[in-house]
Amino acid sequence: MTSSPFLSMLVPQIRGTLAYSDRIVLPQTVLEQLLSEAGGESLPSPLTFRLFNPQTNAFTHCGVREFSAPESTVLISPQIASTLGISEKQLHNEDALARPVVQISPCNLPKGTFVSLCPLDANYLTIDDNWKALLESALQASYTTLTEGQTFSIVNPATQEIITLLVKNLQPENAVCIVETDLTVDITAMSEDHARKSLANRDAKRVQANGTVATITKDTPVDGTFTDLTQTFLFELKTWDRSLPLTVKLEVLDAVDSANRDIDARAADVFASIDEHPSKDYFLWSTQSEEKTIISIGPSNSFLAKSEKLSLAVGSCVVPLSFILTVSQAAEITGLESKQEVPPDSRQCPNCRQYFPPRTFQLHSAYCERNNLVCPHPNCGRIFRRQDGIPHSHWHCDLDSFSCDSVSTKLKHISTHHTSQTCTCGESFPSQQHLAHHRATVCPQKLHICRFCHLRLAQESSPDSQSDLLAGYTGHESRCGTRTTECQRCNRIVRLRDLDSHMQLHELQRVSAPLPRICANELCVRVIDDDPAAAVSNTLSLCSSCFGPLYSPMHDPTGARLKARIERRYFIQLTAGCKRKLCTNAACASGRANSNLQKLASGDVGALVKELTQGGKLEFCVDEGMTRRRRLVNWIADDNEFARPWICKAVSEVEVATEGDDMARSEASARSWLAENGVRISETR
Repeated sequence: MTSSPFLSMLVPQIRGTLAYSDRIVLPQTVLEQLLSEAGGESLPSPLTFRLFNPQTNAFTHCGVREFSAPESTVLISPQIASTLGISEKQLHNEDALARPVVQISPCNLPKGTFVSLCPLDANYLTIDDNWKALLESALQASYTTLTEGQTFSIVNPATQEIITLLVKNLQPENAVCIVETDLTVDITAMSEDHARKSLANRDAKRVQANGTVATITKDTPVDGTFTDLTQTFLFELKTWDRSLPLTVKLEVLDAVDSANRDIDARAADVFASIDEHPSKDYFLWSTQSEEKTIISIGPSNSFLAKSEKLSLAVGSCVVPLSFILTVSQAAEITGLESKQEVPPDSRQCPNCRQYFPPRTFQLHSAYCERNNLVCPHPNCGRIFRRQDGIPHSHWHCDLDSFSCDSVSTKLKHISTHHTSQTCTCGESFPSQQHLAHHRATVCPQKLHICRFCHLRLAQESSPDSQSDLLAGYTGHESRCGTRTTECQRCNRIVRLRDLDSHMQLHELQRVSAPLPRICANELCVRVIDDDPAAAVSNTLSLCSSCFGPLYSPMHDPTGARLKARIERRYFIQLTAGCKRKLCTNAACASGRANSNLQKLASGDVGALVKELTQGGKLEFCVDEGMTRRRRLVNWIADDNEFARPWICKAVSEVEVATEGDDMARSEASARSWLAENGVRISETR
């Protein structure tokens, strides 16, 4: 590509999150000129440029976002302007001709292999629990190049915090492209004092976050006492019966506030999520949602079904306050069973609305009318002592059916149910309930573990593709899954998102593979399918090595001559032997001697040859290498996991050693091949 510079005026108009990026916007004429100079050849991807400011001798490198800028104008981020030594005053000069002009030259940068970064802020370890994953996500989304000795910034989308890093060292050159490359990132502190301060700040933040997480088990109550409104108790449930519903019950113990007033049972709330550390601003289930003290989660809940744990958090709006938290499981209660049963022949009190038997109804109704006062609100029905009257703290919400008896619970209800909230992603919600559920489910800034890169990153906006939505991909996974990798079994290049289905295809091919054909010689374990010559050279289903001594080019339509050659081979085996030390063939003189069997007399040899020829089994001697392979096949076959032909196929694919530890490695290699390619006996039934 040409290196001749284009001259363009600078107008920094990229703001917001895009302000922290090295990608610029160029005029359409620049693209046209590049295509013209390419002479019909395709342009490199990605396009990279070198920016040089003649007034300050500062330079940097960048990528391009699009070609839509006004003519003779380049849109850059304030970060690039600062790197080039251009001030805000120069950028906003009313006289356009007085604005700084830089040289923009296309360049080819090598793919980066290593980068050493130094965070300039000592709080970088407190920005995110997995801030290295945040760094990788930001680089992928906003940066094309890195230049040694310069700084760049990234934004934490969850908190909008900014962290600035210095590019200390690069390989293979002092300016590299970081798109579609395996980049090793090394994070080093500016100094030893800087590292100590970073660790201290991280530890301080963990202490402020109420640190420890306790483990809670089924049917084992745990308790706690709030002494500070900022205090939160965190618990994790790791094991439970997934066929039964979960019930989380929060019980507030009898207590009074600073004004000696009874504390409402709903002054405390429990929040539940499948992620770590739920809170009033981040939960999937909560007692706050239904204004109750119990959370019920069914066994078929889609969120809980895919989670390995349930995280719980307990918070309070008053102090001091003590609570008991219990997690239990029981069979689901049907709607009819959950209703209160009305005793037969009972009558309902018109005052308190309770049912009583006829013999006590008159007595109760007279007493109730005289001593009890019912709240007249249509959605309440609370009963108070008539002599005390309805307390001033008793309150009904005008927007729903909620009522309570304490000022703190009233303020909490208004704050959580009827106060509009705005998420950091910019979306607004009518209440904290909607905000918390949004942040725990579909918020683009929600952190999740990507199923492809296995990093904890923001999930981003929902994918546009309907197939991705049906597959359950987040926006980040939809983009990340388009990266490719090499299949370890067939060495083909496949997309990460297609890797599971690709491996399922391999598994289907494995299970449906036909049984390998092995040599008909009882002492041979060669696979005929791997021996092209055997398929056309004989009708005995012998491999080419075993059939070789029996081969004759003479025409033999009846097979009589072949039978004679088989008898001759057996006779030679039984009289002269094969002279191999490892032979254990009972149809061989050497094998009988090695096995300490009785030597056959001359008359017995002829009878045994006739028996072997008519028996249908072939027992020809093989070389010592094949004898070792047959021993290995027999060892593996003792497990009765794979059919013998598959074991023979596995042994033929590996190198078989002579003895000792090498033989054990050969066995391990054969078992590994079987696990990946063989069909188990249980899979064929």
